[in-house]
Amino acid sequence: MTFNFDLSAIVISLLSLSAVAAVIVLICYVPFIRRVCSRAKECLLIVDKDSNETSDRTPASIIIYSQGEADRLESLLPSVLGQDYDGPFEVIVVNEGDSPDVRNVISALQMSNRNLYLTFTPDGARSLSRKKLALTLGIKAARYPVVVQTTTDAVISSDQWLTKILRHFNNREVGIVLGYAAPSSDITVSRRCSFDYTNDSVAWLSPAINHRPFRGSELNLAYRRELFFANKGFSRSLNLHFGDDDIFISEIANKTNTVVELSPDSVIKFTSYNMASTLHDAAIRHIFTSRFIRRKPIAWLSTGEMMLWLSLLAAAAAVALDYLNLTTIIAAFIIIAVTMIFVALTWRKATSALDMRVVSFSAPWFVLAQPFRRIALTIYAKMSKQKKYTWD
Repeated sequence: MTFNFDLSAIVISLLSLSAVAAVIVLICYVPFIRRVCSRAKECLLIVDKDSNETSDRTPASIIIYSQGEADRLESLLPSVLGQDYDGPFEVIVVNEGDSPDVRNVISALQMSNRNLYLTFTPDGARSLSRKKLALTLGIKAARYPVVVQTTTDAVISSDQWLTKILRHFNNREVGIVLGYAAPSSDITVSRRCSFDYTNDSVAWLSPAINHRPFRGSELNLAYRRELFFANKGFSRSLNLHFGDDDIFISEIANKTNTVVELSPDSVIKFTSYNMASTLHDAAIRHIFTSRFIRRKPIAWLSTGEMMLWLSLLAAAAAVALDYLNLTTIIAAFIIIAVTMIFVALTWRKATSALDMRVVSFSAPWFVLAQPFRRIALTIYAKMSKQKKYTWD
């Protein structure tokens, strides 16, 4: 092997193509991910208004969706009712059907918490989303102008959660606050699952931070009741089992009325008996409902993945055609190494910022596998027996 700077036109073209694709990754894909890290730092630095006047705090109704999980409600409700929030708030548990166990849990806590209420969906409700019916009942029963939506899967570790989520509503222009939820730290997830969940989260958090919101998390979501009623609730997607955190948000969110909250105290954890299966099922659901979303933003993650593949393949082709030339090999190595290092470090910061298992130098390989994962999930979503329509 020797150094030879007299490169053929095709080798120069391939190295140039690899470099251009790498630049696109660095100036489009990497900043898209870093936007989430920057927002997490911003939220951490925001100083909450110091006031002893409860009138300065937005009154809120917390809607907790339950499917009869009395044991989870028993664990969740004390942390919700014990929020250190200066303003008035109420907690409304909406259960699917009547459950004696749930009623017993609520009755025991109502003795010391007069702001706790229970309602339930009728057992005979058919041909409509029972979850959306439950949420609609809870929102109609709410007394306050802002509703905060979560489920019994939530684990709230901070008594500042409600303060962090609701602090943005002091600005009258804010109509929606998108919170974030992560798997419980008590459950170990693989690096692959950690990357996939972080990747999926960045896909909707980053556009929302950039004033292009189209989705939220059912576990940590707040919005004004007036937006719900102005949109006629979930009327446009009542034939679908899901969509309350993406289709609905895409209908009521716009460039100016949505804020993302990512401070550590605002993050909700969630539990599952089988976390890998839960995350997989959630990804399948969102792939299905994504076809009904309005104004979905540019898929920068997919673009970045394709550019990373293009850079890698073009560099490999250049080396294959001129494998005896150290100049070509070193140039190709520098292009790919620099790109991979930037991608790895960016995802390391993102997984850390979103409270997931840290992924660093395995990230580029996960990124390269993402297009195939997305294709596999899309095929699986079409073939899945998971209930999608209310008549299924």
